[in-house]
Amino acid sequence: MKTLSIGCLSERHLLLFGAIIQWFARYELLMQQIMAKVAGSDTAAIILLTAGLDFTGKRQALLDLMRHRAVPLDQYDRIYDYLTPPHTLTPLRNDIAHAAWIPGPVHDAIQPDWILRLPPSIKPWRSDAEGPSDKFIERDEDKNIYTLDDLGAVVETLAENHALFLDYLRKSGLFPEVTVEN
Repeated sequence: MKTLSIGCLSERHLLLFGAIIQWFARYELLMQQIMAKVAGSDTAAIILLTAGLDFTGKRQALLDLMRHRAVPLDQYDRIYDYLTPPHTLTPLRNDIAHAAWIPGPVHDAIQPDWILRLPPSIKPWRSDAEGPSDKFIERDEDKNIYTLDDLGAVVETLAENHALFLDYLRKSGLFPEVTVEN
């Protein structure tokens, strides 16, 4: 098979990008399965209802449902905590899915192409973690430069956190009947 690369992206970059996207898909399915368990519904119905939501929308739907169903606060807090690492990595996931990538300013680094194509008067902004608000957090361009080691660490973080999350769900009784295993 011919070596696969796209511009500055090597096979390893593409493999890590794919792993990151797949971990997000696993988190999304797990959130839908927890929603079904909390709502007393079947997973297929929840998947249909939330199909149009991205990771952030599914996360918010799960947290809102848990508040509505009066899930004990300690369980709510733990689930919120387990969803924080992927939530903070959502901008990277979105850049992987929606941006072309170019070489970064340092050796062996890449960055989303959009960084250099914005008019000088416009800077990218990300809202805070809880959704629309008056407070905005400016996106730091340095956080958009990734080496292969950085991307590998992201994959490890998502995988390890997912395993801990599944373990917690099993112990708490919130583990859905059917789930994606590591």
